[in-house]
Amino acid sequence: MKKFVVRGALSFLLVFLLLTTAQPALALHPEFRIPERATSRHPACQEIMRLAKKYEVEAIFPKGFEGGEISCPRIDLAVAVQLITEKMAAKVAKEGPEAIDKKDLATLSEIREELQGEMLLVQARTFRQQTEELGTRLHALTKRISLSGGLTGILTGSRGNKPRDHADVVGRGDLLFNFRVGENTIAVVNFSATGGDGIDAHIPNFSTLNDAAGSTDSRVIMRKAFVEHTAFNDRLIMTVGKIGLEDYFDANNVANDGHTQFLSTAFVNSAVLGQPGKGPGMRVQAKLAEPLTFSVGYGSGDADSADILDHPYVIAEADYTTKIDGLEGNYRFYASMDGALPGGVKLAKKNAFGFGTSIDQQLTGKLTVFARYGRRDDKVFRTKSAWSTGFQYAGLFPARKDDMLGFAYGQIQSVGTSSDEKLAELSYKVKINDQIAITPLAQYLINPEGNRDRDNVLVMGLRTRISF
Repeated sequence: MKKFVVRGALSFLLVFLLLTTAQPALALHPEFRIPERATSRHPACQEIMRLAKKYEVEAIFPKGFEGGEISCPRIDLAVAVQLITEKMAAKVAKEGPEAIDKKDLATLSEIREELQGEMLLVQARTFRQQTEELGTRLHALTKRISLSGGLTGILTGSRGNKPRDHADVVGRGDLLFNFRVGENTIAVVNFSATGGDGIDAHIPNFSTLNDAAGSTDSRVIMRKAFVEHTAFNDRLIMTVGKIGLEDYFDANNVANDGHTQFLSTAFVNSAVLGQPGKGPGMRVQAKLAEPLTFSVGYGSGDADSADILDHPYVIAEADYTTKIDGLEGNYRFYASMDGALPGGVKLAKKNAFGFGTSIDQQLTGKLTVFARYGRRDDKVFRTKSAWSTGFQYAGLFPARKDDMLGFAYGQIQSVGTSSDEKLAELSYKVKINDQIAITPLAQYLINPEGNRDRDNVLVMGLRTRISF
């Protein structure tokens, strides 16, 4: 039995390395040259569909592609190739090397070579998930460098905040460069420019109503810069550099992106997660079994410190994914230790512990619900616990199947106040096309900063998002 397991593991690694590193022995076949968008009639697409059918890989293309009704960009073809590669590798591990036709390996290797620039973007699944906010128009500048980006504009105005009612505009632009530095290693640099303080400067609160706001300073910053390496068919992923731990922990498929989902930071992450700002850090993720993943992250609680080991922030999380009748659910549980210096809502210099959970579950093909809960040391922070819940519903109107209706409600419990701060947010994202979305939204803030004596505030907003 032990010999069989070892043989299977070695075979799996051998075929995966062959599929991901092999270069074609001959020049690339001319008919496999793929344009920016290709239809199912293209020879390379025909081969991808043939291999998918042969090795039983389902739903790798959007509806209508195989019938020739729509075309797909190169990045979608690269995703399909990666899924086929993984299925073939799994087949070898189970049945042995003879289960895969060598001609199929050669064909797949040729197509991978043609899509080399796009393949570096799809080989690390967690990297794809965390950069979805930058859009799906991923452009290969060279075989080793790709570019993505996005522009966000947000107009908000308040009512009920007299005499400080205010209208505010925030704009933000992002450029993200991906450099392939090895077969399973990428380097990522994210440049960002933000203009506008946001309406939170006029409405003190714990929730942060506009997650995309920055400052009125006209400056470009290097928001993130890191190296990510994957091993064992993405079962082990290591990231180190200037990162934001919120990109990897307390994630949620419904409420995790202020540019495309709910606008308030309280619905992007837990209001008591307490993660440090983007700075020196690392994380390691290991897939222990098909539905179970374990991750550990470290960040400097004081990014400006000369010693990144001072004032550490450490977090560990277990994720469980389930899929029943095609409906996916994700259940995440984390514990953290915050050693940051006092400042903001942190009142004391102390290593403070916290824990929380983040859940999203599809109930139907259109409806997905979410819930979060977090708690931390009430002797150290101004806020000690927070919870939120809500849903997103796709295609409320039959003629607008890609539009998204969203609703979220949450409460933040503070220390020494008369009540909890409560926030509700309602939005409707209108998808103009694959690159442009416009989202009218409304937020209703109750008991700002937990103070019953302060007026409740209504905020109306309009968010425009362009991805490229």
